[in-house]
Amino acid sequence: MKIIALLLALLVNSFMSPGGWRSASGFNRYASWLQQRLLPMGLWDKALGAAVLLVPMVLPVLILQILSANLLFGLVWLVLSVLALCFAFGGGETIEAELAHFLSAWRQGDEELARAGLVALQSGQPADDLAFDAMPEAAAGAIVLRARTRLFAPVFWFMILGPVGAVGYRFVVLARAFADSHDNTGPQFCFSVERLLFWLDWLPNRLLVMALALAGHFSWAWSRWEQSEDQEDERRLISASVGAVGLPPEADQAPRDFTTEAVEDTHALLRRALYVWIAFVAALVLFGLR
Repeated sequence: MKIIALLLALLVNSFMSPGGWRSASGFNRYASWLQQRLLPMGLWDKALGAAVLLVPMVLPVLILQILSANLLFGLVWLVLSVLALCFAFGGGETIEAELAHFLSAWRQGDEELARAGLVALQSGQPADDLAFDAMPEAAAGAIVLRARTRLFAPVFWFMILGPVGAVGYRFVVLARAFADSHDNTGPQFCFSVERLLFWLDWLPNRLLVMALALAGHFSWAWSRWEQSEDQEDERRLISASVGAVGLPPEADQAPRDFTTEAVEDTHALLRRALYVWIAFVAALVLFGLR
C-alpha cells in the first residue's frame, strides 16, 4: 500500500499548483501567535517551546493514521498518505520550474535575474557575494539539498512511520525556516529545531548519497563523501553529488568548468536516484519487509 501511495502522491503532486494549503503561511501565523503567548511565560526559547509548537500539529495526524488503518479496506489510509506526502513535498514552485528560471537567466547573461533565481533555489538564502560564473555550481548544490528536503527525506520518513512521518518532517522543516526568518525566535529554540532536523536528515543523507552513487559515477561519489568527513553533512552531500555527475574535484581543475549542462546533469541524476529509491522500496514490499 505504501508504494501505491508514494506513486500516487508523485503523480498528484506534479499537477498541483504552488501555495494554497501546502504553503508555510498558515504555519508561520500559528507559530507567531504561539510565540507571543509563550514568551511572557518563559516557555518559548527552549526545547519545550519547539515541542509545544510541533506536537499538537503532529498528534492529530497520528490519531487519523491509527483510526484509518482498516477503514474501507485501507482506502482512507491511502488518501491520508497521499495528502501527507503532497504536503511534505512543499507548497512552493517545483524544483524544475525554479531551475528553468535560473538557467534561462544565466544563459542570457542576466546576472540580476540569475541571482534572484539562485536565491529561490536556495530557499531565500542571500547570494549577493557570489560571482556570476560560480552560480551554476551553487545552483547544482541547491537542487540537491532541495531534493533531499522536499522529496527524499519525506519519502524516507513516510516509509518508516507512515503519514505522520512525512508530515512531522515537514513541520520540523517549517519550524527551522520560521526560526531562520525571525530575529526574536531565541537561540535555544533555534538550536533545538536545528538539532532535531539534523538527526532527521542524518540517515536520509547517507541513503541519498548511496542512491546518487548507484545512479551516477559510483567511485567518485563515494570517495568524495569519505574525503569530506570533517565537513557538515550538507557540504558532504553536495560534494558527493558533484562526484556522481562525474566532475573532477576543484583541486584537479582550477577553475572547474561547471556549466549549465552540469546543472542539468545533476537534476537528471536526482531523477535517476529517485528511481533507485522507488525500486528499493518496491523490493522491500516484495519481500514483505515493509
